[in-house]
Amino acid sequence: MGDVDGAIYNLALGLPNGVEMAAIQEQLPQSPLETIVNGVNRLLKDGKLELLQSGNKVYYRGVSSDEMKLMGAMSEDEKLVYKHIENSGNEGIWVRILKQLTNLPQTVITRSLRALESQVLIKSVKSVKHPTRKLYMLTSVSPSSEITGGPWYTDQEMDTDFIEQLARQCHQFIYAYSYPRHNPEMVYSANHTGYPTATQIKRFIAENRISNVDLSLDNIEELLTMLVYDGKIERIAPALDADMGLSARFGKTDWMYRAQRISSKDSPLTDIPCGRCPVANRCSNTGSITPAKCEYFSQWLSF
Repeated sequence: MGDVDGAIYNLALGLPNGVEMAAIQEQLPQSPLETIVNGVNRLLKDGKLELLQSGNKVYYRGVSSDEMKLMGAMSEDEKLVYKHIENSGNEGIWVRILKQLTNLPQTVITRSLRALESQVLIKSVKSVKHPTRKLYMLTSVSPSSEITGGPWYTDQEMDTDFIEQLARQCHQFIYAYSYPRHNPEMVYSANHTGYPTATQIKRFIAENRISNVDLSLDNIEELLTMLVYDGKIERIAPALDADMGLSARFGKTDWMYRAQRISSKDSPLTDIPCGRCPVANRCSNTGSITPAKCEYFSQWLSF
């Protein structure tokens, strides 16, 4: 590999998304354009550069020695299928789309997929949005939450119990900060800033180990949006800051959340079994009826 070819290759290899011809010329100001073009063509022919196109722009991506060795063991059809699967990233690609992009017969695509799977280079996954479709992606790639459904799905099924439990915990936490504790019938003033935010709710869930699954801030906001639509809570814009205007988090309004007032009969406090126990007046610290022996109280505490 000549000096110019080596310089082009190393430049392209260092940029995962490829490099434009103009950038190559800037890095090699002493080399004539013809020399650079010839070097690029040689590298393309040897499989050391890969041509990429994004819109009207053309990029040259360096192909590592390990990748060249891998591709060298594939047939031309397998290379074509592999490249399209690689380009699909963590979204995966459907067989029908593969057929449209490659113009290969279905039998050839099927044979190529089997060969790549047998070498553990690709894997198939199912999408919660399209359960009947089999998507293909590289083995080393983790599918996006759009495919797996994120934490709300288990084995391609929506975990409604998990969602309802988390939503209930979020609602109770918000309710506890929505009205003055010394007088729950009162309301806070219009400029009150003590209502919980999504960040605080996320911290509450993590610190109390309510979920065994790591939940992102977006996941928490999805739960809160569900509670808003259910009419259980409402969003409140943060107070205006004298210098910054609306308080923001990465350009997004950091909403506060307030629970809608509910009647005492529907209050979370009525979930305590003591409030509905027919023998509550006989319960004490000693005797046959005690909180320590109460199975309903134990279930409530464990929840």
